[in-house]
Amino acid sequence: MDTKAKTLILCVDQDDDIGKKAMVPTPIVGVDANKEAAASLAIADPEEADSNAMFGAVKLHIQLAEKYPDEEFQVATIAGSQNGGIEADRKMMEELQKVLADYPATGIVLVTDGFADDVLKPILQSRVPITSVHHVVVKHSERIEETYAVLGKYLRMIFDDPYYARFALGIPGVLLLIFGFLMASNQLQNAGLAVVFVLGIALFLKGFGIYDKITTFKPKLPPPEEQVMYVARIIGTMVAIMGIFQGLSSAINYIPSPVSLSDLSWWAGMLPMFLSVFLQKGIDLIMLGVGVFFIGGAVSHYLQKDERLAQSIVSLNLTFWVWLIVIESAKILQDPSTQIGFWSPLIFYTLASILTTIIAVVITYKRYKRLPFT
Repeated sequence: MDTKAKTLILCVDQDDDIGKKAMVPTPIVGVDANKEAAASLAIADPEEADSNAMFGAVKLHIQLAEKYPDEEFQVATIAGSQNGGIEADRKMMEELQKVLADYPATGIVLVTDGFADDVLKPILQSRVPITSVHHVVVKHSERIEETYAVLGKYLRMIFDDPYYARFALGIPGVLLLIFGFLMASNQLQNAGLAVVFVLGIALFLKGFGIYDKITTFKPKLPPPEEQVMYVARIIGTMVAIMGIFQGLSSAINYIPSPVSLSDLSWWAGMLPMFLSVFLQKGIDLIMLGVGVFFIGGAVSHYLQKDERLAQSIVSLNLTFWVWLIVIESAKILQDPSTQIGFWSPLIFYTLASILTTIIAVVITYKRYKRLPFT
């Protein structure tokens, strides 16, 4: 039975520079793999401290393997997320579990650049004890040189990294635009209000995580065959609304201005006329909108080879006959003396709608062994 102590020399890239800049997936396990990944990161960004930490982990692996030949050592690099916070911590834990599944270490030697020890230790120790922490800090000949280098690095990060530039440059840019507009319009006295408003919105979005949700939101469009249906429904609804508006506008023109709302007898006598005008003026657009609504569904169901195509066809049939029946009904409301015989248009359209609907339902049942609308 193998009783050798297994130590994992772990390098942690908390903001995933190795993935973002060098395009190397993590976790990275093994001396050779870490050498190649560190070299790729150093080439992509020679000033990146994480590449030095990875080389330091490889060097430490060589030193410990020579000093303690009776123990096993493995080197690995895991990464978090450029978004930081909980997302970065969860990603690091997932990658650490993958590494430990292949290499069940009894202890961890944590290799860092010295900036995130307090954050990383509790997270890692929840899985494996940390036996040592090794800092890899880039040396400088003069302290002032180090200060300028660090400041230059973070200034470049503000300008070049979109994640930081959005707030470091974006908000001041918006404020300058507002100041320019206020100066041009002689409203500079409202500058303080504009500053408070812009900063308030920015802090609100960032503080409640709304900004991160917006930037990471990836809308999922429905399949093309369903897009046809949704577009047709939107267009059909708009056309029907225009028909309702047209009908109401025409009916309102029949209301005399000096009329009392409490005169119920007058309103009851004029209701058939209002309804007739509304239907005659608006029914064409209303039924066109309904027809477009159902045509979109029929096309979508046809493309998907969906059995609901029969339902859409029956609906279109009913829409056509209802349109004709409503027109004839409006004429009768306008002129109640109209004679209605067996061969009058209203009776003919009603019987035709019933007959064609029955035929469509029977055909649907024979083909799909089920009735439409079920």
